[in-house]
Amino acid sequence: MLDETLPVTLQFQLRSRILEKIEQKFWPPGAQITSERELCEEYGVSRMTVREVLRALVQEGVLVRKQGRGTYVSLPKFEHELTSSYSLSREIEREGLRSHFQLLDFKKYAAPVFLRPVFALSADDPVYEITRLRYIGDELFAWERAYTPCKLLEGAGEEELQREGLYPTVYRASGLIAETAEVETEAVNCPPEIAELLGIKKKTAVLHLTRITKAQGQSIEYCESYVRSEKYKYKYKQALRKKAFQDRDGLHLDGM
Repeated sequence: MLDETLPVTLQFQLRSRILEKIEQKFWPPGAQITSERELCEEYGVSRMTVREVLRALVQEGVLVRKQGRGTYVSLPKFEHELTSSYSLSREIEREGLRSHFQLLDFKKYAAPVFLRPVFALSADDPVYEITRLRYIGDELFAWERAYTPCKLLEGAGEEELQREGLYPTVYRASGLIAETAEVETEAVNCPPEIAELLGIKKKTAVLHLTRITKAQGQSIEYCESYVRSEKYKYKYKQALRKKAFQDRDGLHLDGM
């Protein structure tokens, strides 16, 4: 219960209690907080007081309302440095979250003209096109479309890609380990069809990234991504050619 005799308002007291629970990970990032009714009962305050506090915390980005589901603790805004020592995966894990992919499409066809010089392929050489959504916790983070020469994924299928990720699958199929990457990024308005998949409004500003990953001097992946920029930012400290960081979801570079 809150104390009405204290020289601070009930709203201030309730706000402090909620922030304390978030800081102590009683409600970790992405978790649903107690309902308005339960907060009223727990702290002995009116529904209006609870709503005002929650509304302010939502405006500040501490909480997020999900229509028909309740109020949740916002995911942290990761500062995503493109450096050889940075791993987004490890930072996500430190926050008690998990990252995973949903495979949308996996198909094979002759390499498009723009990819042939990237992979040193002829017109008859096939590539795999792999389209995925990436999640952090239960929130959508990015849409990705990656291309890899078929010869690097011999014997692999959708199930293995979904379970293991691209880079571990390439390694098992060809023995090549991702080593370096060249990355370009720019702010753009999200294409309507991708905005729909990411659950954001049309023309929302996002980060558009293109990445060429290499192993032993040859390109093993060309990837295009649209990343939700309201929760993630990228900071450049050195050249965009970086060492690869390999983990189970397969599409991580240190700083990617």
